Amino acid sequence: SGARDEWISSHLELRGAGGELLSGYGWVFPLGAEAGEVNVGVGTLATAKRPADVRLRSLLELYTDQRREEWQIEGAVRAPASALLPMGGAVSGVAGRNWALIGDAAGCVNPLNGEGIDYGLETGRSLVELFDEADWSRAWPATLRRHYGEAFSIARRLAGLLTVPRFLPAAGPVGMRSRVLMTVALRVMGNLVTEADRDVVARAWRTAGKLSLKLDARPPFT
Repeated sequence: SGARDEWISSHLELRGAGGELLSGYGWVFPLGAEAGEVNVGVGTLATAKRPADVRLRSLLELYTDQRREEWQIEGAVRAPASALLPMGGAVSGVAGRNWALIGDAAGCVNPLNGEGIDYGLETGRSLVELFDEADWSRAWPATLRRHYGEAFSIARRLAGLLTVPRFLPAAGPVGMRSRVLMTVALRVMGNLVTEADRDVVARAWRTAGKLSLKLDARPPFT
């Protein structure tokens, strides 16, 4: 591994200085041989009921130290930066008559892992298809809800569970030892369940999303 590596690395089992499981994730993105660097980052989940009580800079340095040998990382962390990400459609006012938000700005971030690159590309493509619309103020939120409402709704509920103090230490090790559960997790976290899929996992995910959406006091993108 290192800057030349062809694969990114993501860790769902993020641990604090005392070895405790945290409701978050870490990643390492190689930036290529020419740059000679890797992008290292951490993220933690927070809700209004259970805000994150963690110092991200300290956690970033700890995570970097944990990955040094594997990724041949040398030297101190350089150019650290942080930002809050609105996840799962937790944004209102995503469009006006002649403007619209896409990607992270529209809250199109997976609540389970903070991933948003593919949503940014997808929403950009979807917006182009609305260029003939005279008014985007209603058409765009409706498009986002149609594409992502169900999946974001159930993902927000699952992400909320991860912030419950006793849930992750109890369920995390069990889930991470199960190849079946981790395969399912990778699929739903990677935005890899499509409307064309008809297998058991896809049907269960869509059904759960529909039920979750009906229970939402504030559905995504409203």
